[in-house]
Amino acid sequence: MKRKPILVLMVLVLGIVTLHSQTVSDDTKETGNLTVSVSGFENDRGQLRIALFNSEENYSNKEEPIIPFNRGFASIKDNKTIWVFENIPFGEYAVKCYHDENGNEKMDRNFLGIPKEKYGFSNNAKGNSGPPDYEEAIFIFNSEIKNIEITI
Repeated sequence: MKRKPILVLMVLVLGIVTLHSQTVSDDTKETGNLTVSVSGFENDRGQLRIALFNSEENYSNKEEPIIPFNRGFASIKDNKTIWVFENIPFGEYAVKCYHDENGNEKMDRNFLGIPKEKYGFSNNAKGNSGPPDYEEAIFIFNSEIKNIEITI
């Protein structure tokens, strides 16, 4: 009869220790700032909209709203811009971006669904009949690779 409370107590302690060890390991994960330089704009109107993805599931999601790992927007000057993702854990990522020329915060498309605004992906990956696959756009962000360039 006394074994059951001891067993329950052991399971609770094990759960707390496991939770604590996961928290500690997450807190000690190395991070850095990822700088993304984007060029190829035809003008300085509007903004760059940029999103950072850390999984194929989020990257390939076609339903709204798309929820990236991180996102931002930047002004364009002299047909180029730079965006810095701060305190990003080292790991595997992919970037999508587009020139929101009219400032409506969405990628404008024609009646066939073809984008009317310029766009780009990490590794300058190109897709056939749509965005490139995640495998084509991924890169490893670490202490040696902290800057990427995209031409839209």
